[in-house]
Amino acid sequence: MHGFTNNGRRAFLRGAGAAALAMGASAVGARTAMAGAQWGRGPHVPPSKIGIQLYTLRDMMSESVVDTLSFLSEVGYSEVEFAGLYGHTPEQVRDLLRELRLRTPAGHEDIPTERDQLEQLLHRARTLGQRWVVLPWFSAEDLASYHRLAERLNWAGELARGYGLRIGYHNHAHEFRKLAGKRPYDVLLDETDRRLVDFEVDLYWVVKAGVDPLELFERAPRRFPLAHVKGMAPDGSFADLGEGVIDYERILAARARAGIRHFFVERDDQPHPRETAKEGYHYLRRLGC
Repeated sequence: MHGFTNNGRRAFLRGAGAAALAMGASAVGARTAMAGAQWGRGPHVPPSKIGIQLYTLRDMMSESVVDTLSFLSEVGYSEVEFAGLYGHTPEQVRDLLRELRLRTPAGHEDIPTERDQLEQLLHRARTLGQRWVVLPWFSAEDLASYHRLAERLNWAGELARGYGLRIGYHNHAHEFRKLAGKRPYDVLLDETDRRLVDFEVDLYWVVKAGVDPLELFERAPRRFPLAHVKGMAPDGSFADLGEGVIDYERILAARARAGIRHFFVERDDQPHPRETAKEGYHYLRRLGC
């Protein structure tokens, strides 16, 4: 399996689709400041739970998986989230991770609709030592499609439970745009079984959609064990952590309410992936110190 079949979706979102959903982060920041003070847990991120979504370094991964993972281990990362294995077998990647003392709690994968294909995927995830198989992208223009998606996630989650795994869903911004008077994301939250399905909250896209992440955590407490953490420039474009306008100190102070246990640095574009990885790691390490 080389690369990742959903690369095109993110290129699209960086264009007109994302622009249509863009908003200023200031209003959200004001609300998160109030909610963060309310919960008051502090923003400290455990170093052992700092990871990176490898889509952030996809060109480097295409050149050398070994060199890329070695670099991340040297930076200090404990965890990585895969988006494709770049021609390597699960066994090869598992052994490399052990050598580098890295873990992969989750991976981005299309969720097959056929049982035998899903079982192959779950077997691969278990070989890698993953706990979550995360659907990274879904988009539809009708609410009925999200009802059907919730059913599919529950079905996959039931099968995953037999492998000791869980199914996850990763958001972008469009799931918060109402269809027929309701947000598709609310359909997924309401109709998926919390015993089987979790959510990987991409905090950049939540803010981009004009939603306060802390209100989302209050709406569905402890349903977000995985989080994508990336910076937003003042114009709404991507930025490295520490350079942007999203108040992560306030947001991550509510991590207990959200249920966040793994924090993945990510940047969808890659002007300088090595610097992005270093800045993201050190930013999360500094939080709460």
